[in-house]
Amino acid sequence: MSGRTLLILVAGLAIATPAATLGQATPPGVAIRWEVDPSGATSAVSVLGFKPEVLKSLREVDWPAGRWSELLAITVDLGRPAQAGRPAMLGAYRVEGDALRFTPRYPFGAGRPYVATFRPAGLPGGGSGPDVTSRHLIPRPERAATVVTRVAPSTDRVPENLLKFYLHFSAPMSRGEVYDRVRLLKDDGKPVDLPFLRLGEELWDPTGKRLTLLIDPGRIKRGLKPREEHGPVLEAGRSYTLVIDVGWPDAEGGVLGAEVRKTFRAGPPDEIQPDPKGWTIDRPAASTRDPLTLTFPEPLDRALLESALTPIDARGEAVAGRIAVDLDETRWRFTPEGPWAEGEYQLLVESDLEDLAGNSIGRPFEVDIQRDTPIRPEPKLIRLPIPIRAKGR
Repeated sequence: MSGRTLLILVAGLAIATPAATLGQATPPGVAIRWEVDPSGATSAVSVLGFKPEVLKSLREVDWPAGRWSELLAITVDLGRPAQAGRPAMLGAYRVEGDALRFTPRYPFGAGRPYVATFRPAGLPGGGSGPDVTSRHLIPRPERAATVVTRVAPSTDRVPENLLKFYLHFSAPMSRGEVYDRVRLLKDDGKPVDLPFLRLGEELWDPTGKRLTLLIDPGRIKRGLKPREEHGPVLEAGRSYTLVIDVGWPDAEGGVLGAEVRKTFRAGPPDEIQPDPKGWTIDRPAASTRDPLTLTFPEPLDRALLESALTPIDARGEAVAGRIAVDLDETRWRFTPEGPWAEGEYQLLVESDLEDLAGNSIGRPFEVDIQRDTPIRPEPKLIRLPIPIRAKGR
């Protein structure tokens, strides 16, 4: 059998069988083996050491899975007192060579302890001798410590009415500890009191690797009680440090490898909506895979930049490609999978695209709720013409 194996020998087990069918009792030396494939993952459990006539009898039986588990059961190990009654793992049983082999339907879980229990009484025709158990901890694969890969906005100067941060991690993180693990410090080293909107359900993306951290809107919008009582979270002219604690658990039980600090300065509030008319568009040439590039006069929302801009071709179909955002979220680049064809392209821009203060193309963040201006108007698509021409044209 290929790959590495972990062999656990159990001596002194006598398996009694009817003489007419199976002959003498099986000699000592039965072994339970946890099989490890070349990748290092445990893949199966085998019992070895049977006499040929016992193996022949096992090959001939036509048992359902439940009956096989009376002979060999693999369960999650909760300790001896709690082990009785635990359901056996589902899987396939078969005799291969000189061993009875169990292959689980679903892979063994890394970091979990298991126990294999072989019961001689479950042999065809019955057997004698005590149950034999073998415990095994499935090791976790070695991996690098989880780290913070990005904090957005990237710029070190933000408007005092900044709406959100995005925290990016190298691996999925645990839930429920955000507000104990992230702090905002003033330039005098004192913490800002309750700067973030505390939500019952934290705002993680589906991968668990990106967190949206909202600054309390009640302390951003003027005229609201939280701002009047506690003041704004950020004040123009002051510096702040966002601190992400070391030791924050990730989803696999590891911890964040290092503390992260991002220092930035607050400037005047931003109350102006983004306007595509002020964007610089650099068009690529036909027959190349050069990027379509947009440059903005101010940083825009990082996550929305990755979803709110879509190039389409002359047939109205989205162009396949890769998006890159850099220069402190002031530059967006789209590189197609294949060369650009000469023709009339368009860039679809969703009106929900926001700047750092939450002003979108479609509405300002600071709306007067006494007016008829809708708080959340229906999003619209803005179409920017992108003619692609051959070089020199």
